[in-house]
Amino acid sequence: MRTMKIVGLGLWLVLMIACKDDDDVSQCDLLEGTWQTESWKEDGEEFFGDTLFITSSEMTFHPADTSGKGNLNWDITYLIGGTENIIGSYQLDESCEEVTLKPKDGIPSTYAFTVSGDELTLSGNINNVEMEIQLRKE
Repeated sequence: MRTMKIVGLGLWLVLMIACKDDDDVSQCDLLEGTWQTESWKEDGEEFFGDTLFITSSEMTFHPADTSGKGNLNWDITYLIGGTENIIGSYQLDESCEEVTLKPKDGIPSTYAFTVSGDELTLSGNINNVEMEIQLRKE
């Protein structure tokens, strides 16, 4: 009986050590991937939808290097004016709470970001406009 208790305790310890906790994944790593926009608000007013200014938007964050820099592709389709393809990079801050989007032909913009499951929220004050973009992972 004593041997069974020792074997049982040994198995329990092995299982506890072997189980990896999903909470070990950082916010920075969770940002990687392709995201579809579900909401785009500027100063609280919705700009996203079939009959609104922006009809579709897709962001792809390619894997970041050890310094937190990665490549970015952002496709935006407007109701009037066609499609815009933004190619550039992104830079994550050390705390993984902010991301700076740096288009090749444009001005960088910094957003606070949170990832909860398959939902990404970007928010910030860009050119004196309060922005909030909500996206869902593809």
